[in-house]
Amino acid sequence: MSLIKSVSNFRDAAIGPKMQKNILFRCAKLSTLNKNDIIKLEDLNLYAIIDFRDPKEIKKAPDNLTTKLVKKYVSLPISARTLSRMVDQKNIEGDKVKTYESVMEESYKLYINNHKHVWKEFIKILLKSEGKPVIYHCSAGKDRTGVASYIIQKLLSNSMDDIFRNYLLSNQLLTTKTATAEQTTSSNQDNILVTNIMLDTLAKVKKSYLLSAINEINNNYSSLEKYICNELQFEIKDLEKLKNLYSI
Repeated sequence: MSLIKSVSNFRDAAIGPKMQKNILFRCAKLSTLNKNDIIKLEDLNLYAIIDFRDPKEIKKAPDNLTTKLVKKYVSLPISARTLSRMVDQKNIEGDKVKTYESVMEESYKLYINNHKHVWKEFIKILLKSEGKPVIYHCSAGKDRTGVASYIIQKLLSNSMDDIFRNYLLSNQLLTTKTATAEQTTSSNQDNILVTNIMLDTLAKVKKSYLLSAINEINNNYSSLEKYICNELQFEIKDLEKLKNLYSI
């Protein structure tokens, strides 16, 4: 499918030689969709548009969807209060990149431990899609979307080198402004305390962030497969079905 140019960080989630192309797409918010790209999405015969943003983010920039596309829309909110926690940590450790990188790493652990219901629904949707295209996104399409991409890419036995390379592409495809546009703290008072160093750190992805999620899975749940089977309550046959749906 030709690229959706009116949406930031839009790309095929397929990596490596063995994943089906043009079925899974990852991106930033769809609030910027223009008419031409809306037509392209309508022609795709999508099964679902999954939005990982929390209600506050959605309210600031709702996806620009037609009646036809709204029927495909699924809200699966993930919030780690990352910016609020950066403000808290600034008061303790100072306005430093290292301070905020630690908060980012902690957010990725929270994605894994506190949002099992989201990943369960995400996988359910993929299983029900029967190979019809699915788009999934958050605000910038890099963190929550990055973890979602890792889950499916790792289940399909892609190399970690390819997974990290795909994950880090967000740094080339996003500006700080685009990546942080809807990010606010939980209080107006705290928003005044947000700094440029904070926003610049929030706008980027680092290998250590995704590694934080991966290590959390491996240390607490033994492996991604066990996390999915034991914590999310899927069966081995479900994992096999996913492989059949998305592998060449």
